Amino acid sequence: TSTRDIMGELILKSDYKGCNPVPPSSEVNHNAAASSLVQHLQSLVTCPVCLGTIRAVPVLCCPSGHVTCSDCRAQLSSCPVCRAAYPRLELVSHIAAGIIDQIPHPCKFKSYGCAQSLLLPTLPPHEARCSYRLLKCPNILCSRSISLAGLYRHMIANGCASMHQLKVTASVSSVFMTGRVKDLEEFQYKVPLVFSYEGYMFLITKKKTGNFVQFSASILGSVEQGRQFTVTIVVFSEKMPSNMVEYKGFANSIDGPAWCVLSIHKDHMIEIMDNVEENEFQQSLKYHYKVKISRNM
Repeated sequence: TSTRDIMGELILKSDYKGCNPVPPSSEVNHNAAASSLVQHLQSLVTCPVCLGTIRAVPVLCCPSGHVTCSDCRAQLSSCPVCRAAYPRLELVSHIAAGIIDQIPHPCKFKSYGCAQSLLLPTLPPHEARCSYRLLKCPNILCSRSISLAGLYRHMIANGCASMHQLKVTASVSSVFMTGRVKDLEEFQYKVPLVFSYEGYMFLITKKKTGNFVQFSASILGSVEQGRQFTVTIVVFSEKMPSNMVEYKGFANSIDGPAWCVLSIHKDHMIEIMDNVEENEFQQSLKYHYKVKISRNM
């Protein structure tokens, strides 16, 4: 028996799991055809003005059947494809409406890196939690909206947050911070603190809302991810350590409702802070706080 025969026999009878079976050519062709069909159907319901996939019905069209989304249509008097004037009575495409419900639609954050395409009923829940969704920078002095995937890099590169390392012991991971303000209103403009813990990024923000100074912890992620962690924030006086306020709760989502917040009345906050003489003409208020974090079991 030749070597070729032996090798052929071994391969035919082998149960070697490292080899991925080659799909039949008919299966490959079917998958390619299905993908091509979906792309073609998506192109039929793509607005030629904004290039977005139309999601809502009714789908307005011109006498020749060219469709546009409702937002762009409101700004047009003629078809952007064939230049035919739109009639006074609006025309709708029932075929396009039928296509919309049957095809996957790309996530609206596709241009920021999301590769997901889903049917309409499952698209809004995904976009609400998409890792590429747009967020306003948490620094009050920055007006930019940034994709969540790039928010940390933006904050560090532009000085919109201050990076700190946790002190890790056998029982707890924590960071100690101190700062100064001229008055309570200045809390609005304090740079947020950001730190990393178990592969996630967390943000500590401080602000004055009405008669209260608020400290809150947020995860650069979803509400579900935030509930995996417990954060403790302790605000205290250095001169009188017993004068303190403590809060313990889940980490909020960076763009979700702030359910867990440490709120301190302005009068109490003044008592907790220490007066510091900057010079003979000016004093400032010094505050101290400690943040501890742990994963919920």
